[in-house]
Amino acid sequence: MNAGIKKVALFVVTGLSFAFPAQAATLEPEQLAQLLAGLPSTSELAFSAAYSKKVDAAWKRYESAVGSPLAKWSAQEIGRLKDTQVFYPFSGPDFLTINRVYPDATHYVLVALQKAGKPLAIDRLNAQARQKLEKKMGDSWQKFGTLGFFRTHDLDDDQRDSLSLGTTSILLAFSARLGYRVLSAQPLSFSENEMKWLAADGESAKWDSVRIALSKAGKTIILDYISLDLSDKKLQQSEPVQKWIDASARSPVFLKAASHLLQKPSFSILRQSLLNYSPVLVQDETGLDYTDLKKIGRTRLYGNFVKAHALFSSTRQHALTEAYKTANPAPPPLPFAFSYQKKAGFRSMQVANRY
Repeated sequence: MNAGIKKVALFVVTGLSFAFPAQAATLEPEQLAQLLAGLPSTSELAFSAAYSKKVDAAWKRYESAVGSPLAKWSAQEIGRLKDTQVFYPFSGPDFLTINRVYPDATHYVLVALQKAGKPLAIDRLNAQARQKLEKKMGDSWQKFGTLGFFRTHDLDDDQRDSLSLGTTSILLAFSARLGYRVLSAQPLSFSENEMKWLAADGESAKWDSVRIALSKAGKTIILDYISLDLSDKKLQQSEPVQKWIDASARSPVFLKAASHLLQKPSFSILRQSLLNYSPVLVQDETGLDYTDLKKIGRTRLYGNFVKAHALFSSTRQHALTEAYKTANPAPPPLPFAFSYQKKAGFRSMQVANRY
């Protein structure tokens, strides 16, 4: 292991039995990422061949249905935005999609409600607990391969589980599958004085938010996952956090499976930041209302939109429905499954450019 790579002690998962060695070993974050991704690892620990086979199958399904066609579409329609920060509110642990849309970014900022959590302490689990973890992670990969995303209630259920996978560990696994080398993982805390997220040191540091340093082709990439309630009720409590939101909104923005929250009055602060500052915004129908999206600038439609998913039956996007209905020529189809709407003819994306 490269001497320049920072080691991170992996902590105990509560509620389980452990076999503690006299001096508990620690896994490098790179080794943990490889294990969870079902890839060959430099660690002495190993999951079963069946686990690797299950992850490989899930990854191939995802790549075929979403990953590869999304990357090709993005290169053609979005272009290659190099050496930039990108901002993904309501992301969950979805590093895969934002990476395919903006593959040349150097700083990814993902924001969601769930806490990041400490990296999994696989090396401190006994055989029974490790077997249980392997099954849970394998099942999660299998579900992801079918859906192409993590459902919010599954993430919430996981955080209540005594054997929580945690967002940090999922991000590590995704990073490894995307071909990144994991350099380090460290908790973050918000500095109101500096109005940004900084590394938190010490054993007592909370792992609510995390920074993962990655490397590929000789370039260092930063992946920040920020646990933050983006509702007006919470953002109103901190002017420095609002200023951080404004600064982040000046980056290219991506919105997907956002539960139509930005179309509600209770998310006006984030919505206004995006309208004021976003240079380019890529979204599905769950992001900004179409009447707002057009305020950013030139807007392009892809796929088709008829109505919101049944999960959001009370949601209306009348302007978006009308835009698709009257578009001439008709918007080009989306050649990949996407967001809540999977079937061809019903999935949609919109791209707004300020300049």
